Order: sequence, then C-alpha cells, then structure tokens
Amino acid sequence: MSEHVPPAPIPMRKPLTPRAGDGCVNVVDPPEVAMVLTPDAAEISGLRLIAEADAARRKANPGL
Repeated sequence: MSEHVPPAPIPMRKPLTPRAGDGCVNVVDPPEVAMVLTPDAAEISGLRLIAEADAARRKANPGL
C-alpha cells in the first residue's frame, strides 16, 4: 500500500520585510506556517534581517 505524499509547498518568492525596533527586529509579514523560500528570497531575507538587527542594536545602544 503506498502512502499519499502531499505536494511540496510552492516557495515564496517575496523576501521577508523586517523592521528595526528599539532593541528588537519586527518581521512585518511572516507566514502563519513554516516557510519555504526560493534561494533568492532566503538570501535577501537573511541580508535584510542582518541589516535590521544592526539598526535595532544601534537604536538600543547609540554609542555602538
């Protein structure tokens, strides 16, 4: 008997949109379930998260 395997989710092409807060990073548009991203969307999301983490750190600690 073969098991039914659900189709893989379609990867999101749109990168996440993080925003620096005061000592935190808010992700504006996270999905409600696990994400599947294209390689480009994953890379851009990662770069955006790093940049916003730096901005949030500077807001919380202006002397850095």
